[in-house]
Amino acid sequence: MSITIQKEACLVCYACQAECPTKAIDIDSFKVCSLCMSCVKVCPTGALVEEEIEINGKKVKRVNYLAHKCKKCGQCAEACPVGIKKVDDEFPYSKGHCVLCQKCIEVCPIEIISLPGIIDKPRKEIKVPKEPIVVTEACVGCGLCVDECPVDAIRLEGNKAVIDKSKCVYCSICAQTCPWNAIFVAGRIPKKRRKEVKKFEVDAEKCIFCLKCVEICPGNMIKVDKENMIVIPPKSCPACKLCVNICPVDALELDVKLASPHPITDEGLVIVEEDFEVLKKCASVCPTEAIVVDEEKKEVRMCIVCGACTVACPTGALKLGKIVHNGKEYNRIEFSPYLCDRCGKCVEVCPMKTLRLTKSKKLPLKGYCVMCLLCLSCAQAEKKNVLTLK
Repeated sequence: MSITIQKEACLVCYACQAECPTKAIDIDSFKVCSLCMSCVKVCPTGALVEEEIEINGKKVKRVNYLAHKCKKCGQCAEACPVGIKKVDDEFPYSKGHCVLCQKCIEVCPIEIISLPGIIDKPRKEIKVPKEPIVVTEACVGCGLCVDECPVDAIRLEGNKAVIDKSKCVYCSICAQTCPWNAIFVAGRIPKKRRKEVKKFEVDAEKCIFCLKCVEICPGNMIKVDKENMIVIPPKSCPACKLCVNICPVDALELDVKLASPHPITDEGLVIVEEDFEVLKKCASVCPTEAIVVDEEKKEVRMCIVCGACTVACPTGALKLGKIVHNGKEYNRIEFSPYLCDRCGKCVEVCPMKTLRLTKSKKLPLKGYCVMCLLCLSCAQAEKKNVLTLK
């Protein structure tokens, strides 16, 4: 008996992961401790023990951790079939085992986490519209998609996102970014962008306890401390910022870091495994420098061939073309240097921030993918599954 998450409906808000006291949930990989007790069986010191507790009148087994007995040998992590177990120098030293505290179930804003047979949540039916792009009634009017759209095709009307289809390039960045799963592109459930809530705090001196933030939160995630007359933000949430925007005294501070968008579809050249060193080598062979390496952040981003630059280009220097590889057709960016007037509009709209102007007359623009696949050949030569062509 273990915690289950409805993966397709997940907002990837990390609230459950942030609340878990033993780090037994990894939302990026959707790994959850299965309570198989493999870690208990191999623990040589008795630091991990199996114990029985009662939840809603039913007896279930969980893992308990006795820190004073832990020698940090790591045998539990090696034995974990899920790959969630970890041993380090941060307390609790052995982590990744579920203690059935139910905090993840309580914090989930859309109630898709269950303990089957004991705490069951209704199955969320995801009805995916078949139109090219749709904003559903789930839209809360937060406006995050407006800021993220590379071609300024989205505006808010009556607290709802409205998309100008004459401008839209169907890059799906809006759907990937939407905190409440209210936008669908090409009839698919979007692969959500990873996010990190770096800070979510309330200034106690500013807060006037008007509770407007509590009332507007779509997930009921902001709690109330009546004794101290202050609100308590969650450790992590969908981060739509409605609470921040409505606060009359600017008492809430929410700092969110969004990861790079994913490719438009599951087809094309995509990063599979984020092996930084190997991806650096792949970037070094790209003739147009469409793979950008950030040494400081240890991140790699690449052109996703969304076509935003081709829409923004006023001279026709950039166009969305096609290429056939192994009998299958793929999109690529085609650039005509002699038509480029270095206006920089393509650079401004590029969602991946890979495009940049150069001083070269022969190649005044770099950072677009021509699908030459030299990077893929490099990855294969390294015998690492970091890039693939789907």
